[in-house]
Amino acid sequence: MARGGFARRRRPVSLKLIAILAGVALVAIVGVLFWAAGQADSRKPAQTEISVPATNIGPTSKPAEGAGDAPSQ
Repeated sequence: MARGGFARRRRPVSLKLIAILAGVALVAIVGVLFWAAGQADSRKPAQTEISVPATNIGPTSKPAEGAGDAPSQ
């Protein structure tokens, strides 16, 4: 008595098929990484420079008025 199509023995997955699927997955992962890097680069804020003039530099300098939390020497 013959059985239906689902009872047939399946052949094991070939090494060639595994290598092809691994290669496709690797290419997809590298592509996603490049896409994410491009997204991060395009969304970064503009670079600006902030400078603050220093007023109390040197051994004989006095603290500025209103600097109550600075230690006195």
